[in-house]
Amino acid sequence: MSSLDLDLDGQINSLEFEWRLAYDASIVARAEYQTLAAQSSASVELVDMARERLERTEARKARIMATIERLEDSILGQG
Repeated sequence: MSSLDLDLDGQINSLEFEWRLAYDASIVARAEYQTLAAQSSASVELVDMARERLERTEARKARIMATIERLEDSILGQG
């Protein structure tokens, strides 16, 4: 295994950790959004902010996963 492979493995491990953090954040954001959306007393602005936060966390997860997949493809392409 070359040092480049080790570097890519390290990058993937780091990205996987970031993805797990983003995943956890998305669970919290989804719960907050669902709770606010279910409350008739919640303001539209708060519900919108919670929805936007959820969308940002979901987008972050998707970007991280796309980066992981590109790195994995580059590793597989070297073989």
